[in-house]
Amino acid sequence: MAFVVKPLKSFTAEAQAQDNRKLYLYQIDPLLVEEEDGFNLRYYDDPKVIAHIEAFCDSFMEERYVPPMVVRALDDGRIVVIEGHCRRRGLRMAIARGARIPLVSVIPFRGNDAERVEVMLRSAQGLKLEALDVARGYLRLREMGFNPEDIAASQSKSVARVRQMLLLAQADPQVQALVRGNHVSADAAIEALIEHGDVAAEVLGRKLDEARQEGRARLTKAAPRLPRPSRKTVEKVFAGVEAAAAHLPADLPKQARALLKLSDAEREARRVEVSAQLLIGLAQAAKEIERMRARQARRAAKLEAGAQQAAPEGERV
Repeated sequence: MAFVVKPLKSFTAEAQAQDNRKLYLYQIDPLLVEEEDGFNLRYYDDPKVIAHIEAFCDSFMEERYVPPMVVRALDDGRIVVIEGHCRRRGLRMAIARGARIPLVSVIPFRGNDAERVEVMLRSAQGLKLEALDVARGYLRLREMGFNPEDIAASQSKSVARVRQMLLLAQADPQVQALVRGNHVSADAAIEALIEHGDVAAEVLGRKLDEARQEGRARLTKAAPRLPRPSRKTVEKVFAGVEAAAAHLPADLPKQARALLKLSDAEREARRVEVSAQLLIGLAQAAKEIERMRARQARRAAKLEAGAQQAAPEGERV
């Protein structure tokens, strides 16, 4: 697909679509590109976002390539950015610091409001949106009439994950503040919201205090607990070990002390006689332990499969 660079001319009057052969770039004054209030999902006080904008500023100052912004023309003639908000801020910062940038390339976009939000959410350029920002984007689409199934199809996510993110987007501001401040992971917050509802913020605050007392700076979703061995399994293992212990030689402690003085290679070559009953007891205990571990592995695999269905943004790779 060829790019055709065009001067500004009458940007608002010309068709802003693209055909199968050409993709139009417009050369415009960078100061004409505005940011539509409330449209972007970025949290500009986030240190990562600040550093990201600074990096764009450096690129503009040093005349390195920066991908063109995607913009649209409003009915009143203003040109607003749809995809590339951090680039725009970095560009303005570079100009304020003395960079001479008379023209900048932009790609025109024509679509409805929901499509603009979808473009922003799907954008692969630069810094990924934080989970809370993605959640707010999903909520914006929901308020435009999208159901969770529509959002899931649009963003290539599971419906279950979309519902979780919508829950986070509508959570108490205290819960969102904990996530925004990186004190609590998005998944930990979602888990608390599902289990505790209106008191999730209180529960998260208490768990965060406990985590900090344990030396952890951030509260994350608890790892699934493996089922404990059943009482029947424990009794079988204990019976096998007990049967083996009943046939241990009386001088075993003395033999063990002597063996400990040997090197690993020497111990590997040394053979010790034991009674058949002792061997059978140990074998039975070992076999029961092996069965228990196999059952736990199957259960762990099921838990992992369930967790992957609701994996956090950017973690299912």
